[in-house]
Formats: sequence, C-alpha cells, structure tokens
Amino acid sequence: MAGLAQGHNDCDRQSMASNWQPTKDLVYEVSWFFTRLRHGQTMSQVASLDRFGLMRKMNRNSSSDVSIERKNTNTYMLNIFGTQDSDSGEYHCVVTPWYKLATGDWTQARELTSSRVFLSVKLAVWDSLKLPLLYGASASLGVGIFSLLLGLICAQCCCRNTAHTPRSRNKLMDLEMD
Repeated sequence: MAGLAQGHNDCDRQSMASNWQPTKDLVYEVSWFFTRLRHGQTMSQVASLDRFGLMRKMNRNSSSDVSIERKNTNTYMLNIFGTQDSDSGEYHCVVTPWYKLATGDWTQARELTSSRVFLSVKLAVWDSLKLPLLYGASASLGVGIFSLLLGLICAQCCCRNTAHTPRSRNKLMDLEMD
C-alpha cells in the first residue's frame, strides 16, 4: 500500500552551525540517514551523493524509492516516493565539504549535521482500495450483463421449438387395443 504523500527533507548547508565560508572550488558529499523509532533506535543510511555527483541508494523496503535533488549550490533535497508505514521515523543529513587548496589538491573539511526531521506516514486504506474496487465491480457487472444478454439471444435463436403438436391420447389407446 502506498502512503498519501511524498516525504522530503532539505539538507541546507547554511542551516547548519558552521563557520565555513564557501569558495568557488567547493563541492559537497551528502548522506541521508534514517532512524526508525518503533522497533529500536537503529540508524541506517538511506542514500548518498558523493563529491563527484554519483548517487548511491541503500537497500530499503520493497515499495518506496528515494532520489536526491540539488536545489541550489548549498541545498540538496531527499525525496521519498511510494512511502509506506516502515518509512516513518527521523531523517537527517550529514554534509562533508571538500575544498580545493591553492596547490590543486582537495581536502576534506569538518562534517556538518542537519537537524532531524520526523516523517509520519498515514496509510489511506480507502483511497488505496477505491479504484481497484470500482474497476472490479464495474467489470463484474459488465460481464454479468453481457452473459445474461448472450444467454437470452441464444435461447431465442437456437432453442426455439417450431410446430410442435402434441399426440392425442386416443391414438395411443387405439394402438393398445389392437
């Protein structure tokens, strides 16, 4: 069953506590983490985007999917599609800035962690079942009416008894007396 809404979590480097001043030779490594609050507080990585722009998705449940969207230079967004109840929990991102030195070498700066965002998934059972029930009832009604009409047409055309005259009982008795 799918959830009603898509969830997303913005990872904005500027909303995190940091004294980091961006330069034009700056790239980010972004990772999103999920903490399930119901069955133990286990944290797992959801997805990551390395400094070269390569996205990796981790194994998740069977129906929901994730994507990472870069909204601007300093903001990345995690989208969760086809949410289900097991997607409920806290999400946060960890950003690792990489900057280019004057020598041309890249160096890793201190990791920055976003605030946690709680995602609650409310399953809409009626909304999930409404269309399949409507299609099933319509198909059943259509097939039933078609079968009824076909049966009536076949009965009128194929099973018509033409010129049937009943035998008289007298002839039957006459044969018995002989």
